[in-house]
Amino acid sequence: MTLPDGTQVGWGVASGAYPGSAHPNIVTLRVNADGTTRFAAAGHEMGQGIRSTIEQVLVRELAIDPLKLEIAIGDTSVAPQHTTAGSWGTASVVPAAAEAAAKLNVAMAALLAGRQVAGNLHRQLATVRRPSLQVEVEHVAVDQGPKDLATLRKGGMALVGPDYSTFTTYSYIAHFVEVHVEPGTRRVRVPRVVSIADCGRVISPRTAESQVRGGVIWGIGAALREATEVDPRYGGWLNNDLADYVVPVNADIGSIDVGFIDRPDPLINALGAKGLGEVAMTGCAGAIANAIHHATGKRLREMPFRIEDLL
Repeated sequence: MTLPDGTQVGWGVASGAYPGSAHPNIVTLRVNADGTTRFAAAGHEMGQGIRSTIEQVLVRELAIDPLKLEIAIGDTSVAPQHTTAGSWGTASVVPAAAEAAAKLNVAMAALLAGRQVAGNLHRQLATVRRPSLQVEVEHVAVDQGPKDLATLRKGGMALVGPDYSTFTTYSYIAHFVEVHVEPGTRRVRVPRVVSIADCGRVISPRTAESQVRGGVIWGIGAALREATEVDPRYGGWLNNDLADYVVPVNADIGSIDVGFIDRPDPLINALGAKGLGEVAMTGCAGAIANAIHHATGKRLREMPFRIEDLL
């Protein structure tokens, strides 16, 4: 397909899969009569939005003040920590948060012992003159038990998945990409991407969409911009800063339309949530390569795809 100015247009599609793994977790949840709530869990937050998913579950399941909710991730005084990688953060901590919320509601009902007390949990605690109520949950994934919790407490890895005893589970994505190849410069642009992901139940749609958009931008960077240059004499990186390591900027990114299957996986955990972070990038560069082939007839097999490859 060719536009009136000679620009070649190509469409490409590729899919990706990423293992559905999980890790045991230890969480504490405390609701206070002064209106505050504190939740602490193993793991760490590096911008992937895990606090948002936890908040969604706690606010939905508990009658608390969301403006005074503190979510402590990586607090070693509360719980031992595990490595957060491999897209298992949500599948490991969100089910534990749901279990903690359910356990606290049961504890609150036992505390009230049938008394009808008006207001949210904070007001109910104040009415019965209880300063706070705290619960702890030790959550393990499918096929895990006390041995895995002991490994976590020692600071070790106790990962399970994607192959479980009775099933195997992955997250999936499909990228549909449009590219424009300029007739004179042969520069490749990506004006439009549509990405559809299956990560089980989507806990926080806004942060999930953000993760997929970020993964697509990574894929565009891998396909068209990013390359590490190594000094063959000494093995050092020559472009180890953002001045020389080229990444996409706003002008390189067009429309990214994100959608989700949003069908819970009932086997991996009670909420049916699987990982999303890393599957978002998988397959995007392949879809761009297929779109370039559709536009130009050239099959490129080494990234990044440079202008000289299309001359």
